[in-house]
Amino acid sequence: EIFDSFIDSIAVINKKGEIVYTNFAWKCFLGQNFGSLDKTDIGVNYLDVCGSATGKDSKDALRASLGLQSVIKREQLLFEMEYPCHSLNEKRWFILRCTPLKGDDDLSIVSHIDVSQRKISEEIVNKQNKQLKEINKRLDSTVFKIAHDIQTPLNSVIGLIQLSRIDNESIDEYFSLIEQSAFNLKSFVQETLEISISTNTYKPVDFDQLLTDFYESIKYNPRLEKVKIETTVCQTDEFYTYENEMKSVISNLIGNSLKYYDTKKENPFISVSIDSNNFEAKITIKDNGIGISKEMLSKIFDFNFQAEKEQSEGIGIGLSL
Repeated sequence: EIFDSFIDSIAVINKKGEIVYTNFAWKCFLGQNFGSLDKTDIGVNYLDVCGSATGKDSKDALRASLGLQSVIKREQLLFEMEYPCHSLNEKRWFILRCTPLKGDDDLSIVSHIDVSQRKISEEIVNKQNKQLKEINKRLDSTVFKIAHDIQTPLNSVIGLIQLSRIDNESIDEYFSLIEQSAFNLKSFVQETLEISISTNTYKPVDFDQLLTDFYESIKYNPRLEKVKIETTVCQTDEFYTYENEMKSVISNLIGNSLKYYDTKKENPFISVSIDSNNFEAKITIKDNGIGISKEMLSKIFDFNFQAEKEQSEGIGIGLSL
C-alpha cells in the first residue's frame, strides 16, 4: 500500500529475478503503453524479460540484466542506469534503479523513475549552448572579416577621390558617388554585425543581383581598365544560404583575381560562372593571373597565410574567413 502512493513504477523481485510485487504506478504504465500484465507483472521473471529484448533496445536490456543480477547477488548495493523509452507521441527517458529490500536478503526493489522533463530541459540547454558557441565563433571572426572585406569599398572611395582630383569639372558627381559608397560601406558593416549574432540567416540568394551589386561597388577600381571580367549565371530555382557570407566569398575570390592579375599577359581576364538550383550552387572563378605554386595550395585556407608576401596587398585572412 505504501508503494502504491509512489508515482514511480516499482516492482519487487526475488533471488531468481521473479516479480513478486508491483505497485499501482507499474500497472498503470503498462496499461497506458499497451503493455501486458502477464508479460511484465507478478510471476514473470524480470531477468528473462531483459534477456529477450532485441534490436536497438538489446544493449540497454543486457546492461540492465547484469546490473540487476549484481544487486540480487549483493555484489553491489545500488545499480542505476538511464535509458530512453520513447512513445509514438513523445520522447521519454527513465532511470532504472535497483536496491536491496532492507531487512530481507532475498528481495530487491526495482524502480523506473521518469526523468523526461530533466532530459528535455538538458536538450534545450544544449541547443542554446550550441547556438551561443556558434554566435561566439562568428563574433570572433567579425573584426577580421570587417577589417578584410572593408578594403574593397574603401578602394572604390579612394579611386573616386583620385578621379575627382584629375577631373575637377565632375567633382559634384564624384562627391555623390563617394557619398553612396560611404552608405554602402555603412550597410556592409551593419549587415556583418547582424550576421555575427544571428543563428538563422538563411535567405534566398539572387546571384545575378548579387554580382551586379558587387560589380557596382568595384567599378572605379583602376585594375578594371586592364582586366576583363566575363560572367555567366544560370539559376533555375531559389537557392538558400547565408547571403552576406556568400557575398564575402565571391568578393574575396574576384578581389584576389583582380589584385594578382598578371601584368605581363596581353589579355588578363577573370571568368565567373555560377550554376545554381534549389539544391546546390556551383561557383567557378577562373583567371590567368600570377597563380599559386602547387606547394602552397594546401595552405591557402590557413589564417594569415600569404603565398607571395613580397607581392601581397592583403594580410592573408580572406580565404580562412
